[in-house]
Amino acid sequence: MWKMMIDESIIPDSKACRELVVGLCGIGKADLTYDLTVGDMREKVNSDSITYNALISGFCRLGRIDRALAIKKFMGRNGCEPDLITYNSLLNYYCNALMLDEAEKLMEKMESSGLKPDMYSYNSLLKGLCRVNRVDKAYMLLVNEMEAKGVIDVVSYNTIISALCKTGNSEGAYKLFDDMSRKDIAPDVVTFTVLIHAFLREGHSVGAKNLLDQMESMNMLPTIELYTTIIDSLCKNGQITLSHSIFHDMLEQGIRPDVVSYNALLNGYCRVFKVSEALQIFEEMRNRGVKLCNYLRRCEIGEFPLMK
Repeated sequence: MWKMMIDESIIPDSKACRELVVGLCGIGKADLTYDLTVGDMREKVNSDSITYNALISGFCRLGRIDRALAIKKFMGRNGCEPDLITYNSLLNYYCNALMLDEAEKLMEKMESSGLKPDMYSYNSLLKGLCRVNRVDKAYMLLVNEMEAKGVIDVVSYNTIISALCKTGNSEGAYKLFDDMSRKDIAPDVVTFTVLIHAFLREGHSVGAKNLLDQMESMNMLPTIELYTTIIDSLCKNGQITLSHSIFHDMLEQGIRPDVVSYNALLNGYCRVFKVSEALQIFEEMRNRGVKLCNYLRRCEIGEFPLMK
């Protein structure tokens, strides 16, 4: 239809071009969009920044940074200066591709062009730095530049906390977590989940439980996956009583345990040879209508010692 309009000299207006570009780029058709607009309409329609930015973002998502940069130059020559969205699309590409030298140069160019990098800009750079294990540099960027400019949020903290936890530095991550409250930045579910997982990996079960309690006190509902992870980890460390307590907390929060949650608790009791308690849980599981996995179904008919 678009080609037919062009062939018959019916020139779509800039709004129609914009809608076409945004729609097609959104489904990964940036090349086709380019041919239909910038190609066919190069001299006929004055495209706006929304149109150009959609094209640039579309090509970045396809990994075509060469074409994205060409469009950035083209828009400048046609009286439409690149804006913050333009730069953020390119910056996000560079950071995802771990081209951090290019990302930092682009940040400098933004500022020299009179544009101030925003929270999205800085968070993209933080993410890239942490992915290449330059956590110290990311931290210095956070405290020396982002805080001073007031472009810092929970995503910024979560990025570095997650990176610290991945390197086994849960102590440093927890200190950063403490900093958040002093700076009136509230942690979210992601913050708590990352820290709890890290504490459990390092055997700090009490710290993990304290974080879970704090999370619940802030009316943040843990997911069933997080509850199950904690229960399983505690059971593997022999802390069955604490694990069962958390299992009951999950029930009180209105979260219905699934077969994975029950299996974690069952396995915990079996490890310490508390078969009667395991049988009680098994009966509770059946009474609640939880679908049995193949292993538990075989237990039910007596193939394994637990059910004999």
